[in-house]
Amino acid sequence: MTSGNAQAPEPAPELGAGRRIARNAASIVLGDAAGEVFNGYAIVLAATSLGPAGFGRLSEGQAFMEPFDALAALGLGSVAITMAARRGDCDGALRGTVWGIRQISAIIAALVGILMALLTGRGYLMPLLLVFGLNMSTVPASLASVMPFQFQQTIHRRIAVPAFIGLSRLVSAYAAFSVWRSPVGFQAAALCAGLVAAGLNFWWARRVYPTRLYFDRELARQMLRLGWPAAVLEFVVALYTRASYFLLHGAGPAVQGQYAAADRLLKPVMAVAGAVFLSSLPTVAMLVANRKHTVLRSSYRRSVLQVALGFFPIAGLAWLLASWLLHRFAPEYSGAIWPFRVLIVGAFFMFLNMLSTTYIVALGQFRTIMFVAVCNLFVYLLLALYLIPRYGAVGAAIATSTMEAVNTLMQLSIVHRLLNRAVASSAGEEP
Repeated sequence: MTSGNAQAPEPAPELGAGRRIARNAASIVLGDAAGEVFNGYAIVLAATSLGPAGFGRLSEGQAFMEPFDALAALGLGSVAITMAARRGDCDGALRGTVWGIRQISAIIAALVGILMALLTGRGYLMPLLLVFGLNMSTVPASLASVMPFQFQQTIHRRIAVPAFIGLSRLVSAYAAFSVWRSPVGFQAAALCAGLVAAGLNFWWARRVYPTRLYFDRELARQMLRLGWPAAVLEFVVALYTRASYFLLHGAGPAVQGQYAAADRLLKPVMAVAGAVFLSSLPTVAMLVANRKHTVLRSSYRRSVLQVALGFFPIAGLAWLLASWLLHRFAPEYSGAIWPFRVLIVGAFFMFLNMLSTTYIVALGQFRTIMFVAVCNLFVYLLLALYLIPRYGAVGAAIATSTMEAVNTLMQLSIVHRLLNRAVASSAGEEP
């Protein structure tokens, strides 16, 4: 099968893996930095113009649809990279198949989400949910377009793209601020930015990786068989990360808005963790495909230590800056300071969990990580149902952070066992 991807070098798993991951992670962080600045300003514009109550309503609508958006993903993001490592290339068949599956699932998931809203008495959110559902259909094009950059670890070749996407988000947010200052108006602004992102990502991918995309039915069946546990995983993760908004419903939209502000403040911190995940998965998957399990185990141990040492300066800076930013620019959201500080403690465990998840996914243990997610949901609900009615937004943050700590203990033990078993298996195969 001929592919335009041949222009880019295939990742070499043994040599310079750490340097490639670091370069790719830095490219993601730097490339996303400008886009995140624009996105952050758009969120601030929405939050300050809508106030805590209006922003809480906007966040509640988004939180309701996000689990269905995650379900629509079908775990294809991580499954596709794992599949590409097995095939040795992120070719047109893989990208076209992912796009086709994801487009159909986005439409179905949006319709299911809207139907569930009607059945559960959330008709007051319907305009928001309809616009969010349209936005879900713009994601597949971007996903298929970014895949070859992720697999080939050439994110630096699209480093400017996120800035233009972020700029479109800011421009559309200003348009909403000027002519449609409401939760639905700002959600429509996000839809416009999603359309720009889909078009820009597709255009740029065609320039750098000009391969023909096509749908492969057999490949689709293989991916769905492999990836359904990952789909359940992403749905459950979205469910317990967004459940706080619904459990806070009785406290009113203003409290939801305070928690939403704390949640959004955490996004730049988690962007770093996401960059490490995206940049390391192709290399880790290639190590697994080539059965370099001893190297894999060493890289995991080293990465855990690096995450632990690298997180604290970021967390300390965020801890101090959040208070100053909210008091200085959005005093009506000062109630978000302590929820954010509790969440930043939980972010340390989230960093470690994303790292562990990378290795579990690369090893093909999707059912294992699905089981972990279900356990996380159970732990979260036990904590949240007790803490949120008593402590509001702070209680929601405590429940989330404690659940992530328990998750860390589970995943560290699982990865330790899986890697030791893989190393023993590789040693037994040696002549």
